[in-house]
Amino acid sequence: MKTVDAVRTLQRSFLLAVTVSQSFVSSQLTVNLDRFTFDIASKTRPDGFTDYAPQDWLKIDCEDANDCPEAYRDKWEYGRGWSLGNNACLHCPEGTFQCGRHHQSPINLKREYGLELGTHPNANECIDLHWMKYEDSFCTFDQLEDAEAFTIERHALRISQPIETYDNIEDDTDGVPDGVRLMCRIPGRGSRFGRIDFSKGFSDWWHLSHTDIRVPSEHTQEGRRYDAEIQLAHFYSIPWWNEMATVSIFLDGSSPNNPVYRYLDKVICQWRRYEFQVRQECGLEPVEGSYPGCFPLSRRDRERNRNLRRSSSTEEEIAVESKKRRFQNVADVILHNEKHRSNPNHTDVKIFLDKGDTEPSEDKDWDAWIQQQSEQMDKEDALYHDLKDRTFNGNHTDEALHEKFRKLLQGDEIPWFTYWPMLGVRTEYYFRYEGTQTIPPCHGKWIQGSRRNTNHWRVMKDPIRIHPRQLKELQRLMADRIAPKGSAVNECQPDTAAKVTRDPSNPRKILEVDGARPIMYTSHPHFKTFCECKDWPSKWPEDRKWCEMNDENQRFYDQPYNFETDGF
Repeated sequence: MKTVDAVRTLQRSFLLAVTVSQSFVSSQLTVNLDRFTFDIASKTRPDGFTDYAPQDWLKIDCEDANDCPEAYRDKWEYGRGWSLGNNACLHCPEGTFQCGRHHQSPINLKREYGLELGTHPNANECIDLHWMKYEDSFCTFDQLEDAEAFTIERHALRISQPIETYDNIEDDTDGVPDGVRLMCRIPGRGSRFGRIDFSKGFSDWWHLSHTDIRVPSEHTQEGRRYDAEIQLAHFYSIPWWNEMATVSIFLDGSSPNNPVYRYLDKVICQWRRYEFQVRQECGLEPVEGSYPGCFPLSRRDRERNRNLRRSSSTEEEIAVESKKRRFQNVADVILHNEKHRSNPNHTDVKIFLDKGDTEPSEDKDWDAWIQQQSEQMDKEDALYHDLKDRTFNGNHTDEALHEKFRKLLQGDEIPWFTYWPMLGVRTEYYFRYEGTQTIPPCHGKWIQGSRRNTNHWRVMKDPIRIHPRQLKELQRLMADRIAPKGSAVNECQPDTAAKVTRDPSNPRKILEVDGARPIMYTSHPHFKTFCECKDWPSKWPEDRKWCEMNDENQRFYDQPYNFETDGF
């Protein structure tokens, strides 16, 4: 699907300079510690700075301070000489028209966008011609763990594509680290970020920066808000064009009949490990209670057979590098640029895209591979339900069931795959629209007559079904977050951007966690559409069965997912 054009490769070059300035002289600029929050009202903190609620995010002003490490967490727009200008966050809540035309995110997604043209005023043609093909990063699971890629941010549970500083890549002999590159490498192939192929309008790969889980979902579908949303954040960088994109997958933990989702357990254990380490460094006791399969909290036996790839960057080297580097992922590099862009004493930090990032697509039978993934997940779901019914008398709440299921699947040994959510969702079809980031500075300010300067959203039509215990743990990890040692605000104290509601009679009991930006009303610049069966044939057998329903209303509204359900 992607061809590697020699001319384009030369035009790109392997060094994609990001005008991210790395300062080696202390900055004298005042640090602005204003932050964003998802609470109902903005609050001034004891240090004199403000935690701004969503309706006030536009008040976050970093243009003069030049240093907003807390407020602007994902400043990608400086990635290739982009200019932020002003904070682009507008508060355009659903049910109003106070912003006029805009394309702020998130929005309520509607199936009517995909109806046949002429049958509905909001019907809009999907111009995409094929699925989003995704290819793995060269980072193994061990390397992600050793690089401390699993973190709990104030607004999200995060998995970064770990990067390291480099020097002397282009005959640089001054000893100054002048760029960053992906930390993981394979001999003879170099390094490769996870990458995904968008149809129509993008001839190059999109590269993965990080994966976030937001609780609850930020987008809604036909008015339904899901329990969580996985957001895979990507960057697209060629010399004449720079864009951002997010691929989102809903999580549904509402049904007690939902089986345990294997990959989610694998990453939950890593966030619990991170939580344990933060609390330990702060001199705090571990959290009360355990989670199936996550303990004891000790280093794994490196001699076990892991069924994972190895690379030229050893686990020990990565562990050492992770302690000394200043960047966790590409988004951190771009944040660093803003912090020092006015400092004349700097060198440019570059993002190095290696030959692995630009090599041709993997040569494999994707239809057969997808079929294999589907069959494997069906077997695991059947195993869970059989175990529940035969051994535990249908009691899904028994933690021993969860524990035994993990042991039967050897949960710790599941081969890692960077795009695990794209397997778990079991569909190729999605909503497509133009929008913004959902945290400050809300990159994607609408410019009339242009579709650039935007965040390209692809939101998958189906949710991944997860066990209620998994949802409860995602909520707890966000609600119980502790600011790590060395944090500029609330060091070693409870610190989450989410609005947390607890039981007054039992503060340990979490009733609700809300870390989602309010839904925005839609307008023409969102360019909304829904891509489904009539646009291309899917490789997933679940999709093909769903597409056998010829009645659009039945397919869109009565049986909207690839699994049995009564509407949304």
